Amino acid sequence: MKIAEIHRNDCINSITGFTLTLWFQGCDHRCEDCWNTSTWNYEGGEDYSEESILEIIRESRHKNISFLGGDPFYHKNREGVINLIKKINKKFPNKKIYVWTGYTLEEVLEFTTIDVVSMIDYLIEGRFEKDLKNLNLKLRGSSNQRIYNRGKEIII
Repeated sequence: MKIAEIHRNDCINSITGFTLTLWFQGCDHRCEDCWNTSTWNYEGGEDYSEESILEIIRESRHKNISFLGGDPFYHKNREGVINLIKKINKKFPNKKIYVWTGYTLEEVLEFTTIDVVSMIDYLIEGRFEKDLKNLNLKLRGSSNQRIYNRGKEIII
C-alpha cells in the first residue's frame, strides 16, 4: 500500500476524538477543486506493508483510525486496505475506523462485501462536487456525500 503521510495525532478527521490518520496515495476521481491533489499520483508516497501499519496502530494511543487520501479504495491499495480493515476489527475491536472514499456505497459493494462495510464505523462516500461544496457539513466537503455507520446511512 502507498501512504502519502501519517498523522499520529490528528484532531480534525473524526467526530469521536483524536485519530491516527493514514493518507493513502492514488486517486482516479480527480475531483474539481480537490484540496489534496498531491495524493492523486500513485507514484508518490511510500510503500507500507500491512504488518508495519498494524504496528503503527498498535502503538497509537488513539481510539480512532482514519483512512483518507487520494482514495483508500484506489485500485492499487484496495485489497490491502480491505484486509487491513478486517485485521483492525479482529485485533483492535475498540478502535473506530473512518474511511473517506470518492466511490459511492454502491460502487464499494461492487469490489467488496457488506461484511467489510459493516466493519467501518464511519464510511464517508461520494466524490467531492465543487458546486455542492459546504464547509459547514461534518466529515464531508459537499452535500452529495453520504455517511454510513457500520453500513447504515446516518445524518450528522
